[in-house]
Amino acid sequence: MTDPKGLMAKDFKFNGIDKFVPGCRYSEIMDAEGFGGFGLYFMPPGAQTTVFSLESEDDGTADEYYGPCFEFYFLLSGEITMYWGKDAAKLKKGEGNEILLKAGDFGCWEKEWKFAAKNTGELPVTFFWGLGEPPEGIVERLPDI
Repeated sequence: MTDPKGLMAKDFKFNGIDKFVPGCRYSEIMDAEGFGGFGLYFMPPGAQTTVFSLESEDDGTADEYYGPCFEFYFLLSGEITMYWGKDAAKLKKGEGNEILLKAGDFGCWEKEWKFAAKNTGELPVTFFWGLGEPPEGIVERLPDI
């Protein structure tokens, strides 16, 4: 049995620069057994994430692949537009289906889609994120640098 705990920022799994998205920073707070990871993301105005896939099959068109799992964002400040669909090229251009989230909103990113988030507001964005564990056998893929 594991005892409950509180974590200070210095105890987070990772704090640093998002090497795939210029100007952005993130924290990986911890991994929770049976769910996945939790963290914070910090994004300046105009910045857009890479395209990430939560699909069962990796067709190689998204920048990042996590497999069929669930992800959420809870916006603490600012606003983002989440672009979603199947066409990674359109999402990279800020095209596709859109969901606007503002501070206090909760976004659920369902399996079997690709996504990209852009800070479309005038203020920096901070959001709390959670990414579920993919099914066994799925290999995550990140961009080559």
